Amino acid sequence: MKPRIPFSHYKLFQFLVVAMFAPMLLQAQEQDSITIVEDGFIQKMDDKIAMDLSLNNAFEVFEVRTPNQKLVIHPNASTNLRYNLNYRFISLGFSIAPDFIPGNGDEDQKGETKSFSLGTTLIFKHSFFEVSYDRVKGYYLDNTEDFTTLIPGDPYIQFPDLRYKGFSLSAGYYNNSRFSFKSLTSQTERQLKSAGSFMPTFNLRYYIVDDTSGTPGTQKSNNWETSIDPGYAYTFVAKEKYYLSLGTQAHVGYLHTKLTTRLNTGENISDQNNFLFRWDGRVGVGYNGDRFYSGLYGTLSGTQYKQENTTVVNHDTRVFYHLFLGIRLDAPDYLKRKVGAFEDKYLK
Repeated sequence: MKPRIPFSHYKLFQFLVVAMFAPMLLQAQEQDSITIVEDGFIQKMDDKIAMDLSLNNAFEVFEVRTPNQKLVIHPNASTNLRYNLNYRFISLGFSIAPDFIPGNGDEDQKGETKSFSLGTTLIFKHSFFEVSYDRVKGYYLDNTEDFTTLIPGDPYIQFPDLRYKGFSLSAGYYNNSRFSFKSLTSQTERQLKSAGSFMPTFNLRYYIVDDTSGTPGTQKSNNWETSIDPGYAYTFVAKEKYYLSLGTQAHVGYLHTKLTTRLNTGENISDQNNFLFRWDGRVGVGYNGDRFYSGLYGTLSGTQYKQENTTVVNHDTRVFYHLFLGIRLDAPDYLKRKVGAFEDKYLK
């Protein structure tokens, strides 16, 4: 067993408390150049680089139901640690699932999971674009007790060679220029007054789920998913620094799956075309000061679709959280000049 860094639940609780409340107690904050736009609704932070660390549980889970059976397959990584670097209209970030976070390192019971994700977001005055890549290896059967008797100390059924790889592209539009999408995502702006906006989004996703154990009967699925997602978001602001965010979104889409089953006699390939429906409800609270910011977002999400020509129903209802703590630092003059010149030439 590989050594792990000790990290108690009490220390994690301390981190959560500090992440949520410490910035609110810091009064000596710097104000350099202040640019207020959109009739006083938004403060631009063009001279600052925003950096933050966050915890979230945005990992892939597979749940499949038939009339007589249910499979719930999880990675052994309940919490991701993410780092984001944001400046003006661009945001870059990556996340990992380190073993020292409680819930991630019980490899004797649930096997080993390795995960990594990378993404970038571009946010403009009325639109945004996001590209991301995710990779996960190693899963276990969360409802193992439905298939065998578990006593304390028994390991779960494990799938160490089950791999997930996914690419996604999202493009969205918001019609209200007084609503700051950046204040909720990259924190390169501050929402000073309450505002909301209609926010439709288009999503394109390609992902592969592959059991690479090499035994007969293993499967690989190549999946193309597209969806159109009408939604609405509103940010309530108090004293220009504290906010409550509410949002809802529906997703209507199409999923094409190419399923390869590896048999002793060769590969059997089949195709499925499925319509899917997904819905999201989100709430967030946060502090957005001149230099420090923090927040906690929660999302309730549900997805369901019936596999074509089968009785199998893919179903997933989950609660996601995202807890972050960040700071803004003065951007180097060179970066200000170069990015400012690019914005003046192409984005105005």
